[in-house]
Amino acid sequence: MTETSIAIIGGGLAGLYAAYRLHQRGIAFDLFEARNRLGGRILASGSAGFDLGPSWFWPDFQPRMHSLVTELGLPVFEQYSAGAAMLEDRAVGVVRRQGYLSGNPSMRVEGGTAQLVAALSGLLPPAHLHLNVSLTAVNLDGAAMRLQFADTPECTGPYTHLWLALPPRLIAGIGFSPSLPEQDVGTLKAVPTWMAAHAKYVAHYTTPFWREAGLSGDAFSRIGPLNEIHDASNSKGAALFGFFGINALQRAGVSESEIKAACRAQMQRLFGAEAANPVEDHFYDWAADAYTATEQDRISVGEHAALDVGFGLSAPWADRVRLVGSEAAVEQGGYMEGALAAVDRALFASLEEALNGEG
Repeated sequence: MTETSIAIIGGGLAGLYAAYRLHQRGIAFDLFEARNRLGGRILASGSAGFDLGPSWFWPDFQPRMHSLVTELGLPVFEQYSAGAAMLEDRAVGVVRRQGYLSGNPSMRVEGGTAQLVAALSGLLPPAHLHLNVSLTAVNLDGAAMRLQFADTPECTGPYTHLWLALPPRLIAGIGFSPSLPEQDVGTLKAVPTWMAAHAKYVAHYTTPFWREAGLSGDAFSRIGPLNEIHDASNSKGAALFGFFGINALQRAGVSESEIKAACRAQMQRLFGAEAANPVEDHFYDWAADAYTATEQDRISVGEHAALDVGFGLSAPWADRVRLVGSEAAVEQGGYMEGALAAVDRALFASLEEALNGEG
């Protein structure tokens, strides 16, 4: 029986979690990431590690995330929500309203979600983590797979299995030999990439002055450019962050400096003069990230979506390739919980194969 050797494509949360669990089980792997960093859609800004990607998890209905941060010993805290919220529209301007407290507390990792990336990668053998390598093609030769990366004539491998910790639309762009059926490609392209149509803005301040004014930091606007704002503070600094209401195509026609200026002006309208002058501010447009978004994503609304529970690549790839990105989750596709769930599903399937003598 051939020894299992797994190539993981994608160094975001799903890829790192997959590598972590495989390493625990003594299964050989190599992880390949196209970017010059690990983390994927998890990205930190500034010295305080403010999140430009996902920030929250909900222990009440995301048990895998709760279990993982506990296992890794990462401190977490509840999203600040005490106080009033600000509302803004063209008819009435800016008004203050009583805030809303959810029955399901949102939790955050102290120091930013990037601490989760650092903790996982720190437990993996560095020689098996490869950055700046973008997969372009996969060739099947008997029971072995060889990988072709951009700008390198040599193939890498062989591997017995391939775990794709990528959004489905990016997977559809990989060259498979033998080719994937058009039906498989169409199914992959139909799944929106979570966050790919979105952008995030973070403003770092010396103090959380809005709290002193009895505000939660929550704000909702029909004017923009941000349509939803929340407190992003952690133990290292005070901050507010917002999601954009203007779409990817609209953002593409405006410079980053203009976008930041518009965001600072909105913060001033909502939270007063102090909000106009952050210590630093950060903007990241996921729609402009080639390793996250496709052209199809840039014109979509980026809703939560997942592959159909029964979907798998057709033969001869069916038993060799696993989709383990967040959008491949049975439920909570797009969330960090979905990334962990997709990997756990692949691990379970691999264990069943091994028990049945197929590994």
